[in-house]
Amino acid sequence: MQKRLLARSVSLALTLGATSGMLSTQAVAQEGNTAEQAVEKISVTGSRIRNPDMIANSPMLTVDSDEIGSRADITLDTFLNTLPQVNPAGGTTSNNPGNNGQSNIDLRGLGSNRNLVLVDGRRVMVSASDMTVDLNTIPAAMIDSIEIITGGAGAAYGADAVSGAVNLKLKDDFEGFQFDINHSNHMEEKDAEEYGFSTLLGANFEDGRGNAIIAFDYSKREGMIKSQRPFSANATSTTTFFPEGIYNIGGNGPSQAAVDQVFGQYGIAAGAVPAGQSIIGFNTDGSLFSAGVFNQPYNVENWRYPVDLGVNSTLFPDRYSYNFDAVNILVLPLERKTFSTKFDYQVSDSTEIFATAGWTNYSSEAALAPTPFPTVFIQGVNGTDPNAAISKYVEPDGAIGFQLVVPTTNPFIPDDFRTILNSRTGDNPNLVGSGADEAFQMRQRSLWGGLRTSEYDNTVIQYTLGARGNFNDFWSWEVYGMQGKTTVKESQTGNLDTQKVQNLIEAADGGASICEGGYNPFGRNEVSQACKDYMTIGATVATEYDQQILQGFVSGDLFETHAGMASLVVGYEVRKFEYDFDPGSLSGPVSGFNTQDAAGGKNQFNDIFLEAFFPLVDGMPFAESVDLTLGYRTSKSKFTDTVKKIEGDSDTNSAYKAELSWNMGDNLPRVRASYQRAVRAPNFGELFDGSASNPQFFDPCSVTSEFRKANGDAGTALCKATGVADPATFVQTPGGQVSIDITGNVDLSPEKADTFTLGAVHTFENGLSMSLDYYKIDIDDAIIDANVNLIIADCYNFYGNNSSLSADYNSCQFIQRFGGDDILGMANPEPGSGGALPGVNSGFIKTSGFDFQAGYNFEASWLGGASVNMNLYVNHVMEYKTKELPFLPAIDYADTIAYFGVNLGQSFPAWKANFNTMVSFDDFDFALRGRYIDGMDNRLNVEMPLEIEPTGTDAVMYWDTSLTYHMTENHSLRLGINNLFDQEPETYAPNVQSGTDPSLYDVVGRRITVSASLRF
Repeated sequence: MQKRLLARSVSLALTLGATSGMLSTQAVAQEGNTAEQAVEKISVTGSRIRNPDMIANSPMLTVDSDEIGSRADITLDTFLNTLPQVNPAGGTTSNNPGNNGQSNIDLRGLGSNRNLVLVDGRRVMVSASDMTVDLNTIPAAMIDSIEIITGGAGAAYGADAVSGAVNLKLKDDFEGFQFDINHSNHMEEKDAEEYGFSTLLGANFEDGRGNAIIAFDYSKREGMIKSQRPFSANATSTTTFFPEGIYNIGGNGPSQAAVDQVFGQYGIAAGAVPAGQSIIGFNTDGSLFSAGVFNQPYNVENWRYPVDLGVNSTLFPDRYSYNFDAVNILVLPLERKTFSTKFDYQVSDSTEIFATAGWTNYSSEAALAPTPFPTVFIQGVNGTDPNAAISKYVEPDGAIGFQLVVPTTNPFIPDDFRTILNSRTGDNPNLVGSGADEAFQMRQRSLWGGLRTSEYDNTVIQYTLGARGNFNDFWSWEVYGMQGKTTVKESQTGNLDTQKVQNLIEAADGGASICEGGYNPFGRNEVSQACKDYMTIGATVATEYDQQILQGFVSGDLFETHAGMASLVVGYEVRKFEYDFDPGSLSGPVSGFNTQDAAGGKNQFNDIFLEAFFPLVDGMPFAESVDLTLGYRTSKSKFTDTVKKIEGDSDTNSAYKAELSWNMGDNLPRVRASYQRAVRAPNFGELFDGSASNPQFFDPCSVTSEFRKANGDAGTALCKATGVADPATFVQTPGGQVSIDITGNVDLSPEKADTFTLGAVHTFENGLSMSLDYYKIDIDDAIIDANVNLIIADCYNFYGNNSSLSADYNSCQFIQRFGGDDILGMANPEPGSGGALPGVNSGFIKTSGFDFQAGYNFEASWLGGASVNMNLYVNHVMEYKTKELPFLPAIDYADTIAYFGVNLGQSFPAWKANFNTMVSFDDFDFALRGRYIDGMDNRLNVEMPLEIEPTGTDAVMYWDTSLTYHMTENHSLRLGINNLFDQEPETYAPNVQSGTDPSLYDVVGRRITVSASLRF
């Protein structure tokens, strides 16, 4: 009976912990003293049970504070991202794509907005409009253990728990003073330094009726730039935004004779620089250089600058590309301070009050290479786009994409270049005039303006106040309220006002009358401080989030059945959220960081939830117990866009679950199964926020592509029909990017997710515990940002949907080319859309796989009686299939690694595993930790099959080790080495992220760690 009661109690605690906070021990008091002692081991979600993972009714992983601290990590994300169930998302290496300095957790790769982060089973303050929690704001000093629940948890935890929840359990009833300090550094390079310390003070009072804990954390991480590691020193993709400036032909090209004449003066053979394909740049001495032609036998010619870190040496001299990665950040710097407190007091035998409070402030920084410009459109005088610059040299109703418009009257035009311009006889229809006198297009990078930096200052304040107690021996209650505020301030440098740049270029004197010396864009030229001040913009943007939660519930016994006592929890919860975003000066024709519009909104959720436990069978052969747990939550929500003054209609949705536990008896496994329906309401980012992005893309219309080779005249015709002016000579410019605008959509409906799990757990007589679980998660009406490469691939028949190669096919309607064959935009063809792509409920995500866990504790006589603790965590992904839009195919990304233009957390190795061993002697603990990541195919192989030959990754194994010396019972010193064998990250191409996935792999290298813990 005690074993049955324990299983029953833990089952309820695990499934109801997030909504009920704590399972009352009095609810089962009538079972007797022995039963009470068993139940009293349970706290919040059962982590005081030796193997709660083996008793839970869905897949769950629990790690304690010793394992969390074994690597001396100063932030939680760097530890959590090593677990097999987690797909590393935004974290310490999220510079580009960035994550605003924040760290998130992403269960199963379904997105960090589809799982919850809880503290002691309760929601905590969010830090983004997608309702995600920044792990940098969690007080690490207070954490006792972490529970990863991955079987779906929508009914128990509410909206957003589609893939599960991460519950961080704080220390309870702590007495004394504890001081911890840790430090880590790269062993050879002496960089990537991290250090931190924490203090913890706790005391009981009133004869143990109350307990109070106060904690303080400080941590600091040294940033790294990519040139500090060989694998990331060179960009793996290319760019045509050069510091030297480049000339874009744009429909009115020069003659081959003029190009041969000019380059012949430099000793270059006629025809070595093809007039129709070459990228022509500017040396500071007035001469010209050719950057070579991608995938063609035309090399760099007449280069007169040093070949330094600013040159992508892996390509040069076959072609020139600016090496933007050398100055980009590899690991983000961080400085963090947290203060937290926890209070419990037993007011009477039946009533307890509790409270928590926390304050966190941290700063971080992201940095990108100097600004490429322009990254906005240049429009004519009749243009209406507020984020575009105006030029009188653009046709009044025309527009030029991502190119400066330079008149031939500019006084800085070099003589050699003027010879080439004078040979023009054509007409660019977007520009005023024709022939030699027509303006021309060029682009550049502001090397003189320094890095684009974003400095983040984040402050989070949150507090909780509540009470719990018992009505009688059978029923208990709890109520609590939570209030929180997050303030995020971002200070940007390096942005350019494109209109002012255009003003200088169009001025008759080159801008000398506007600022000292004017602006000479032809080469790496000096720019006066006055002109820098004129063109650059320092921006400060601010965001505030407010959150309030009120929850109450009652729990207790319902009735006695032939198999035991049925129990029930019923509760009510209100959640309110409000945010406000002020873009400051980050609006208008800004090149650099993406411009944003003011945004703000409110939402509210009113939930009623209940969960019930029913014992079905007890004491039968091969069925010592069979238990059923049912759960249901109904949620009524509404939202308001406070900027656009739009109020959404109220929406009511339901989540539910059923969990079955079948305990066959002693020496036989326990079978567990669960079905969960979760409903995720669209968040503020999806409802209201607009964003602009410029992901890299692959263009099948390039004359060198397999598509062109395989489809002959029909392929040429489709490229012509989709905007390529001269398909016969068109070669995609390396580093090409797609301009895409995504808007919020107030008509979005909630996502619906179904999670099924089936598994078995067993503990053998020798102490070995094992579990194996199958999981399957299906998300319908999924809200997914469009992947532009899928739309491009679909248009050009990579999936067999456009076999006639018709330009009228749906996907082809999204493709737009502006001011040059290879400058491609992605725009909504629907009338009245303004070209922006709204989020839609048109997709699905399906994933399935297996989780395996094993734990074994024993005493090793052959080690002098040392205690050995071993555990193994394994995840196998069978499927990760997505369908983004109705006309696109479903693609399975299992066993693939992310490439350029893909969101964070989208690498899916088929196998991931962690292996931990702890050997404890009298005064010493020796730990060894292994982490396995399977090899993967490049995901471009499944998105554009047979087009190019991307490289994937091999399997990799990381090993960490540490030795802890317990000087006394309360004083210890730990020396460790992370990445013991200095395993470098796997590299692959194409890829824009340092040649690797820096969230998944270790990008720092072998580090030595030192930690000390003192307790009094």
